[in-house]
Amino acid sequence: MAEQIHYRPEQAHHFRPETRDELEKFEGRIAEINGLLDQLYESGLMRWLKDFVGAMPEVSMIALEGLNTEQGRAGMRNLLVLAQQLGKLDPDRLEGMFNAMHAGVDRADDTATGKHESPYDPPGVMGVFKLLRDEELWRTLAPVIEGAKAFSAEANRRREQADGDPDKS
Repeated sequence: MAEQIHYRPEQAHHFRPETRDELEKFEGRIAEINGLLDQLYESGLMRWLKDFVGAMPEVSMIALEGLNTEQGRAGMRNLLVLAQQLGKLDPDRLEGMFNAMHAGVDRADDTATGKHESPYDPPGVMGVFKLLRDEELWRTLAPVIEGAKAFSAEANRRREQADGDPDKS
């Protein structure tokens, strides 16, 4: 014969301490998710996402039609080339280069608008000879000149390679 089950309803609602802790964490997470959903709904983002997902077949068709053109294919290839070239650069070096470019553009703008006094006003004939001996000016121009030389050498190499091999461009 089977044993009698001893069930006491008053003990059914008592949880073990570790279960109670897990339940409280779960309830806290649910409250955070509900708060996030409320904020997304109130900001209108939830409606926009719902409409976007609903229009996904039309959106994807428009995107595919745009990519299935000569310009779309060339644009995607250009993005891939750009990503590959950016992958070759050290991020700290790239950041330094952009910071230097930003400072240079700001200085050029300030000089053009008169906010920065440049010692290189129209120099005249004698001033040009003085500029040719200005070491600071040559130290400043050397990276630009070397960069232009490297750019020109690479462009010439690519042009010669393309002239020698009609299949490459």
